[in-house]
Amino acid sequence: MKVLMRGVHLTLTGPLREYLQEHLVRHIERYADDEAAEVDIALVDINGPKGGVDKECRVTVRMPNFAPVHITEQAETLFHAIDAARDRLERSLRRAVERRRDVHTAGLPDDVAANVPNY
Repeated sequence: MKVLMRGVHLTLTGPLREYLQEHLVRHIERYADDEAAEVDIALVDINGPKGGVDKECRVTVRMPNFAPVHITEQAETLFHAIDAARDRLERSLRRAVERRRDVHTAGLPDDVAANVPNY
């Protein structure tokens, strides 16, 4: 899986990159475990030093044979935005994989459908 991280109007520090890796990327690896999968993460500071609810986490996941999944979350801190984006992204990816599995196993006996791999 290829992971692209970038900061818009802010600098991605080492600890922030580690937080992204541990709290976002590791949680979605089980859904996007293909080498051709790509995760594009953009952290944005909308208002700059003015403050307010202006930190945004934008995540786009592209996997082979799936439509791209895009999530945007805003919060007061980058860490809250990352966590909220992770939760929404996990639900969306799980739903996409389950839909794919339901289509591939429709009409099969239960014992055979249980052995069909997740694609």
